[in-house]
Amino acid sequence: MTEFLLAGIPLLLLLLATAQLSILWIGKGAVDTAAHLAARKFARIARTDFRKAREAAFAEALQGCRNRPGGSLGSVALTSLDITGGGDRKIDRAIAGDALCVRLTHGVELVVPWIDRILFSLSPGEKIRLGGRYYLMLQSKRWVTVE
Repeated sequence: MTEFLLAGIPLLLLLLATAQLSILWIGKGAVDTAAHLAARKFARIARTDFRKAREAAFAEALQGCRNRPGGSLGSVALTSLDITGGGDRKIDRAIAGDALCVRLTHGVELVVPWIDRILFSLSPGEKIRLGGRYYLMLQSKRWVTVE
């Protein structure tokens, strides 16, 4: 029984960590897909109406993040979309041929007990703790040329 306890606890933690990292991997894939779809939507509308294109791209990103496995309205509230020109300069209009960067940031909740606190403390990226919940902020960038 002592050997089982000595080997069982690290094995259990390893299995829980694998489950949590799998959830994060799925979340990163969903954020990448949502950023791609948002950038595509933005590029098609931006030349005619920049504000409407930004809103449509944000709505597309929210839908992709909410519909991902494990997505929720709480995590969607931590979603932001930034559209910048070359470098970090903010823009408010676009003309055909402009290359713009669409950056999506989305909070993915850490849900596996014990592992959530460990990953939260070890993560070098942006992270948020709201109440007793831990979120890692996953980002995805897409460069797009305005049509």
